Amino acid sequence: MSLLHDLITPPLRAALTAIGKRRLPTISGTLKLPGLGSPVEVLRDRWGVPHIYAQSEPDAFMAQGYVHAQDRLWQMELNRRTANGRLSQIFGDLALDTDRAALTFGFRRLGVADWERLDAGLRRAMEAYAAGVNAYLQSPEYRAPVEFTLLGLKPAPWTVEDSMAFSRVMIWQLSHAWYGELLRAWLIEKVGAEHAAELEIDYPRLNPVTLPDGIEFNVRSAKGALHAARGPFLTRSMGSNAWTVAGARTTTGKPYLCNDMHLALGLPGLWYEIQISAGALKVGGVSPPGVPMVLVGHNERVAWGMTLAFTDCEDLFVEQLEDGPAPRTRFGKGWKAVQVIEEAIPVKGRRQPHLERVLVTHHGPIISDVVGASDRRLAVCSMALRPSPALTGWYRLNHARGWDDFVAAMRLIEAPQLNVPYADVDGNIGYWVTGKVPIRKRGDGRTPAPGHSADHEWTGEVPFEAMPHTFNPRRGLVVTTNQKLVSDRYRYALGRVYMNGYRARRIEQVLGAKPKVGPEDFRALHLNFTCLPGQEFVQRLRGFSTRDARAGQALELLCGWDGVLSPDSIGGTVYEITRTRLVRNLLEPGIGKDLSTRLMGQGFHPVLLASHEFYGHDTVAMLRMLDNPKSWWVKQAGGRQAVIERSLIEAIEWLRATLGADASRWQWGRIHRAPFDHPLGMQKPLDRIFSRGPVPVGGDTDTPCQTAVAPENPYDNRSWSPSFRQIVDLSDLTRSTITTVPGQSGRLGSPHYDDFIEPWRKGETHPMLWTRAQVEKELEGKLVLEP
Repeated sequence: MSLLHDLITPPLRAALTAIGKRRLPTISGTLKLPGLGSPVEVLRDRWGVPHIYAQSEPDAFMAQGYVHAQDRLWQMELNRRTANGRLSQIFGDLALDTDRAALTFGFRRLGVADWERLDAGLRRAMEAYAAGVNAYLQSPEYRAPVEFTLLGLKPAPWTVEDSMAFSRVMIWQLSHAWYGELLRAWLIEKVGAEHAAELEIDYPRLNPVTLPDGIEFNVRSAKGALHAARGPFLTRSMGSNAWTVAGARTTTGKPYLCNDMHLALGLPGLWYEIQISAGALKVGGVSPPGVPMVLVGHNERVAWGMTLAFTDCEDLFVEQLEDGPAPRTRFGKGWKAVQVIEEAIPVKGRRQPHLERVLVTHHGPIISDVVGASDRRLAVCSMALRPSPALTGWYRLNHARGWDDFVAAMRLIEAPQLNVPYADVDGNIGYWVTGKVPIRKRGDGRTPAPGHSADHEWTGEVPFEAMPHTFNPRRGLVVTTNQKLVSDRYRYALGRVYMNGYRARRIEQVLGAKPKVGPEDFRALHLNFTCLPGQEFVQRLRGFSTRDARAGQALELLCGWDGVLSPDSIGGTVYEITRTRLVRNLLEPGIGKDLSTRLMGQGFHPVLLASHEFYGHDTVAMLRMLDNPKSWWVKQAGGRQAVIERSLIEAIEWLRATLGADASRWQWGRIHRAPFDHPLGMQKPLDRIFSRGPVPVGGDTDTPCQTAVAPENPYDNRSWSPSFRQIVDLSDLTRSTITTVPGQSGRLGSPHYDDFIEPWRKGETHPMLWTRAQVEKELEGKLVLEP
């Protein structure tokens, strides 16, 4: 079969690419767009980025819908099918579990509820956006992307409900705490609370927290924003990086805001770069195809970024359910009714739809069947599954003129839980944690609570003013990399759902090493492969002795390693494989392979929850166990000497079997590669037509350039990577830079289908063109849309 694929793939790829080229959208000329109030100009630069110039915001957002559909229609189709539970209609039984989960969580139902909470301006924007998508579908220039042809699909009209439902998927994908509760419960059932405690998340002492006391507010620089500092915490002070640097510490004397969001790679990419100019609104950055406006970027006065805050905003409840025609669940001394929602899922290849019975308790939906825990009735209670005006928050952020506007926008983002760094042209920097965090009557939310008891309910929320935030911190720097947010002095419980902080420590080391820093320093940080836990691991092995030649070779390579996981590193390769084998050798004797894999980071679903709070903490737990002579896990594995030696031997044997006996060929980039998989690439030979890569990369989960690995495939970069990088220069916005990956267009045959991959791999960015004069110097096409 491989030979047959080799024979048919080149001509098939050439034919489909040629078809794709003939169907590329129009980017120059004049087109009619019924519904516009005035003409709109769309100037595309040589990177394929559209710059929209309109007289009104509705016209601008209609044009945004139009260009999104031109370049990313196939991706938008998948996005709305994911949100609406309709993937099985085109992919059959393969996608049924995803659809069942989407309908259980109720993304479309939540989107409908959210619509009622949008302000009037955003409603007009959403309606205009949908009209723009549909105008493209009805335009004479519309030519279907080749994916639609291969699957025999015709896209239905786009609706505001599609955008709203997709926005809820994005919010849910950033919620992790509930699955950690389930894993913790399984772990305790397996080995007991005492031994499970050894694997509990424990933040490394030397790694920095974002804001030790939760709030720092420099009143001397507040410029009218003092009202935002209400509350009792006015003091001195999981997957992305962001930092803001005050002008006193930069080469320009003005702030910089840098951000690289670590998310799953794929083809098309998650982000679409765009600039919108419409009356008083001028904003540029990245947007997710399927919703209007800019999610992360800057306008004429302020810049913002985004990382995941990992606050604990959800709980699992074990319900005592009485099923039947009118199901109910026990609560306190009585019962509460359970809502029943019947969903019919059309499945390709089946004559009859799959019928899904969704049960929604007063805590939230019963999710047992979709997460593989059918032996108990689990309901998930989550801030991410409540109606939210979050989109209005982002809409106002696009329009923000200063700190007060920024704070007002943050208040509306009730979910997801995000770190949002801030900088403005007046020289201010700041930061706020968004998202509502519950106050629990009892317990800390680490394990599932009894749903029948009224003693574990949420009694309120952490006040918005008390959420961690800072404005013009005295040290002139805010670094947020999903690390622990606050010290234990902070009054409220935000949970223990955070990453291990090694990236934050390294970024602070680099930024603190020079009196003044600038864009070259930031670009270097975006590609920094220093692995601090790897260095700590090697220190623990110095003095370790072995008589086995294989273990000795591994020790020699490790002790000669500089701690940098560059793509050509050999010692780094030995570290990664030894680390993985050592974690497994420590865990598997006690809990088996499956639960070990889950604790190492495997989520319950590759789309709807790819990971959880334990991810990245297996390395920290391993280091802690090696330092603990009484560790139960080490004893189960045969003792410290035996488990280390066995892991070193297994690493060398794996390398010899995989890469050959010549150690000079054991470069990290040969096994650590970033794939850009297209959904149709699941079927050979379409993988070699639509997908790209994999390409060799450096780094791992703990390096500033985070290229995370998945425990089920522990060396390829199949978890997440920098999906976007930006460096915003608040002294001169025209000097800001950006990159996404793999390219602007999702159209096979487009020159912008994959042209960002190699620059991304090298850490290069391109100008974030801001003025019209800049755009016209780099012009690729000018499209005029007329009413």
